[in-house]
Amino acid sequence: MRTSALAVSVAGGVPSVLPSRALEVDAGVALPVAFGGLRKVLRACEGAAPDVVGALARAHPSEWNRLFPGSILGVPDLSDLALTPSERRLHRESEQMFWVLNVAAKAIVETLRASGRPLVLHGAGECDLVSLRAVMRAAEWSRLEGLDGTLLLTGWSVRRPHGAVGFESRRQAYLDALCDRMRAPRATGPGLVSSRALEPAVDLEGRYLQLAVDGTQAREVRVAAAILAIRACFFTTNYEGAMLAAEQGLALLDDGPDATLPARVADAWDSLDTGFTTPAIEIDRSSLGDVEELRALLLRCMGVVHVFTGSHDAAMEAFGRGLTCRIPQELVARLHMFRALTLTKRFGQLPNARTEVEAGLAALERSTAPDRALQEGWLRNVCALTWFQERKLDKAVAEEKLAMRCVGDLHDASATHLKINLISNASYLQETARQWGDAIATWRRFEKISERWGANFAKHHRYRLAGLELGAGERDAAVAHFTEAYANADELGDSFHRQVIAAELGRLFLDEQQPAVAVEWFARAEEHARAVGDPLKVAQSLAGLAVAGGHTDWTEALRCAQASTTWPKETAVLVEALTSGDAKAVQAALPRARTKLNRPFDAVQLY
Repeated sequence: MRTSALAVSVAGGVPSVLPSRALEVDAGVALPVAFGGLRKVLRACEGAAPDVVGALARAHPSEWNRLFPGSILGVPDLSDLALTPSERRLHRESEQMFWVLNVAAKAIVETLRASGRPLVLHGAGECDLVSLRAVMRAAEWSRLEGLDGTLLLTGWSVRRPHGAVGFESRRQAYLDALCDRMRAPRATGPGLVSSRALEPAVDLEGRYLQLAVDGTQAREVRVAAAILAIRACFFTTNYEGAMLAAEQGLALLDDGPDATLPARVADAWDSLDTGFTTPAIEIDRSSLGDVEELRALLLRCMGVVHVFTGSHDAAMEAFGRGLTCRIPQELVARLHMFRALTLTKRFGQLPNARTEVEAGLAALERSTAPDRALQEGWLRNVCALTWFQERKLDKAVAEEKLAMRCVGDLHDASATHLKINLISNASYLQETARQWGDAIATWRRFEKISERWGANFAKHHRYRLAGLELGAGERDAAVAHFTEAYANADELGDSFHRQVIAAELGRLFLDEQQPAVAVEWFARAEEHARAVGDPLKVAQSLAGLAVAGGHTDWTEALRCAQASTTWPKETAVLVEALTSGDAKAVQAALPRARTKLNRPFDAVQLY
């Protein structure tokens, strides 16, 4: 049975002999700008296979515009179609980046197929990690499709001239993880630093990072650009770029006293900013202040990056450094909120988290700021989470009610963000208590807030409503709403969530002994799984089709499962069941419907 495909290897330097007829690309970049290397790879792919890459770009114009801004006119912005991470919730998942990197990976796979040429990426050790994640995705996709070919990444040990000092060890761990996921032997550790020159900026992230490191620019311009770069990197999940910007900003603030610096930073911000604001990451002009407030802001951002990359002790240290700054009490409260959330979500230290909440509330008692109530609401929301995790639901409910009271009369973006979170949490608390009717009624409050939710929100809303109805025994209503959620995903061209819903409906009908309907849904699930190139999801869909159809040939399902490197635990369970040939064990390994549609986008993540 063939379980391998693309032959992937990495080299610390540049081998003396390269594959013949290779498509060679210098993927290195001087600055860790998201998509910096990937753009060069995709341009080379366009040259080698213009028809297939052009067709992909036209089929996915919103994603292509994110890679090549303004290249396709008159199409929806990606932000209208897919979700971003959330800073306030320390939630790193980015549906947007999954879509972008998946399209890029598909372009690489189709170029290798159409051209029949090996692909050699030079300067790979200097490539930005966001781009390398697309290459990793392409390697897994190629294994699913049994694509013969060669991928060689050279210069793996070379370091770029601009990189975050505090990210070096994490970057090396990421490079090792990339090798493992691509099934390539690991290369040696970091070597010499190159003298690679900066390239022209393609987007705002690149422009801001260039300004932040440019020693010829005024100090205030560099500080403002550093903060703006952090905001841009947040949306591209460019953790190294954000860390570099934070380090640059802090170093500039520490470069001697300057009483007029904060005012000049504000002026520089006005000249550089596009006016963009979003509750996904609360960085705008109102975030600026004196030098101590700017320093605390940069440390907060650094802490969030550490959380997103699994460096939780470093995150607590960064948030703690922010607390040593002389800042207004509402900013003190916010830093305590981030420490509490980190202790809750990453360490499971719930009493310690509540101590942080209490410290934040104590700080707010000394505050008269307009956003005092908002900060209290977020703190109490975290406190409710700690009680929920201890299964003390009455205390969790009490904190949620206090949090809602804090923001009930507030209507700005952050308050609305919190309200949505609170309604969701209240419904989840009721679900946990198996109060299905109350959970459904609470969840349906969203329908009263607005009748104009977009398809992306409706997709998640209908899915959860269906899951709750299934728990309540309202099976027909549940199937109807799962189907509506599928239709919402269909409207968005969202194969990832179409696959999730179709596979779970297949399992539902299979468990109900309705094999004919199960076959229909598993067939859709397989189609969508192949569209996103996920070997495990293809394997699950094929396994479901076999069980529903009464077949016992697991050969192709097993091959696909063995091609997966994204989901090791789930893959191991399915492989064991398929190997045993036990149809009941296979059925038990298939995904069931849940009450939340959120799924990790680990296919394009490094840990």
